[in-house]
Amino acid sequence: MTELMVIAGIAMAVLIVAAGMLVRWIRAKVNQVERKVEAVKLLLKAAEANNEALQRELTEVRSGALGVGKRVKELEHSQQHLQARQDEVLQTDPDAKLYNRAMKMVELGADVEEIMKDCELPKAEAQLLVTLHRRGQ
Repeated sequence: MTELMVIAGIAMAVLIVAAGMLVRWIRAKVNQVERKVEAVKLLLKAAEANNEALQRELTEVRSGALGVGKRVKELEHSQQHLQARQDEVLQTDPDAKLYNRAMKMVELGADVEEIMKDCELPKAEAQLLVTLHRRGQ
């Protein structure tokens, strides 16, 4: 029986050593996991800070876009108003009518003499309209 007790004692010692080694191995793995969790927490914190910064920038961009959109609408309204005024002036100004007619004639290929005669323009002005039209093409 003593031999059996020795074997049992050795088996018990082996089990205790194995259990100790298992506990150390588990602790090492737990420490690894905890370090990884801390690293992930740091990454998450950095990502949240980055997200907040991007949210602020997005808010600023939206605000700027709204301001630009408002300004564009104001400019479009102003441009429409100026176009209407210009059209009104062109309709009421007899000289403007002559120049518009002269430009139409130039676009249709009329020569300087025809423009002078039909629109009652001086030769220099008729030549200028023809020259400007040719350069614009």
